[in-house]
Amino acid sequence: MTRLILFLLTAWILACLPLESGAGDAFTGFQIDNKNQYFIYLGVRTPIVRTPGGPYVFVQATTSGLGYSSKTNGQILDANVQSIVPSLGITKTIGDWTFSALTGPQLRRIEEQRLNASNTIDYQVGVYGQLEAFYWHERWNFLAIGSYADLDNFFWSRLRGKVLVYKPEKSCCATYAGWDMTGMGSGDFRGVMTGPVGGIQVGKVFVLARGGYQHSTTFHSGAYGGFDISFAF
Repeated sequence: MTRLILFLLTAWILACLPLESGAGDAFTGFQIDNKNQYFIYLGVRTPIVRTPGGPYVFVQATTSGLGYSSKTNGQILDANVQSIVPSLGITKTIGDWTFSALTGPQLRRIEEQRLNASNTIDYQVGVYGQLEAFYWHERWNFLAIGSYADLDNFFWSRLRGKVLVYKPEKSCCATYAGWDMTGMGSGDFRGVMTGPVGGIQVGKVFVLARGGYQHSTTFHSGAYGGFDISFAF
């Protein structure tokens, strides 16, 4: 089943690749905290229908892995989740703002460690939706994202602002600094993360490092760190 999912994702990404350069974006990232919980993702987005001055339709494919722990009778049990989301979306630019919405199926594999028993593996299919708002100015930008997955009624949101702190006239690289705030939760879990971000742009590649304080209903207070990489192709 896992090989089939990876094959389907590869086929989807190859089908999404644009016919001309500069039409799509690829993105990846990784995050880990002091509780050994981690999250890693990889995705690609490219337009398929363009209208001059109007909205355009795009396709996106993302795959991710999540590792976390929970307490049962005082014992910590591990779990990991792999998911794939092929989706269809629409984007519209109004002045300096760009608004996007996308939706698609979520294919998920969950492996959980059980107390005094063998691991359980579960395959699930659900629906995923996401809204985005991005404001761009020459010296600063702002991003807001909100998503919802009907599997576990899980929501996730992020607010991120960055300002340009250094941009040489003839050489690389533009440098940004800012702040990040993320909230998430489901029927039996809540969590929030906040902290500074710093990024550098080299050509079409943008690398961002982040970290800070987190609090959740599972492990309470802690710290996290990670990075994001995106580039146009």
